[in-house]
Amino acid sequence: MSHPTHAAQPQIEMHVSTLPALPTGATELGVVYASVEGVNDHSFDDCVAELKHKAHALGATGLIGMQLVQSQFQWNQRTSLLATAVKL
Repeated sequence: MSHPTHAAQPQIEMHVSTLPALPTGATELGVVYASVEGVNDHSFDDCVAELKHKAHALGATGLIGMQLVQSQFQWNQRTSLLATAVKL
């Protein structure tokens, strides 16, 4: 089976964002992820601390678009957070 070849496209600069819009003057640095064992208030606080640490290492001054996932499988209870690190 042969596949059609595509004509060479000119190089264009593209910005891919995890957000529909950023606050005025903000620069998106990337997505940060943190996960810790447990599903409770203590594990959530530990996860937030880890997330902040990773974002700070990127030079971020803020986190936006945070998403929380808590999984409670029989032997694997985890709290995970995902957020976009930004520099304001």
